[in-house]
Amino acid sequence: MTKPWNGLFLLGMARKRKDLNFLGLEINAKLIRRCLDSVHLSGINNGYFIATNATSTFRSIVSSYPGKLILVSIQCPNPDFNRPEHRWRMLQRSLVEAVADLLGYEGKVFLQSDIEEVAVRMKEQFLRYGKGKLALLQDHCDTKFNQAAWLEENPFGVRSDWEQHVIDRGAPMYRLMLSKSSSVQ
Repeated sequence: MTKPWNGLFLLGMARKRKDLNFLGLEINAKLIRRCLDSVHLSGINNGYFIATNATSTFRSIVSSYPGKLILVSIQCPNPDFNRPEHRWRMLQRSLVEAVADLLGYEGKVFLQSDIEEVAVRMKEQFLRYGKGKLALLQDHCDTKFNQAAWLEENPFGVRSDWEQHVIDRGAPMYRLMLSKSSSVQ
């Protein structure tokens, strides 16, 4: 049995949009090593991975980039089931504020999880701490939403490793998109 590739979303997006750079931030250094191996094996030159705690380093890493931040994707963060008081706290206020500050106008934030409570919490955090700069994007005429206002499909057509695993087992994914607009204050 072959080992599944890691970093599928970033690698797929890098293949699809060669005109853009993609950076994956992940706290698990072992996972990052596998992602970097995948980048090397695939010959992609616009996909990068860094082993870091995004909550504490996102602002400094992204603010030093000379280009415009147009997409932030937070996919399937792992809840801490061993500490009930922190179970749904994977996303911290400081990270949300940094994303809201650094995201370019018309930039997007894509959030998804296979755990509805996690997706709901991420949505609440972005709406609460996004400094009024972000709004739910639900008016795409070509995007379908289910009755609970979750995106039915991944709008990029590129799945993450875990997303593919969840879909293969027939379980739901909870997805949403936010946008930063010059009209949103």
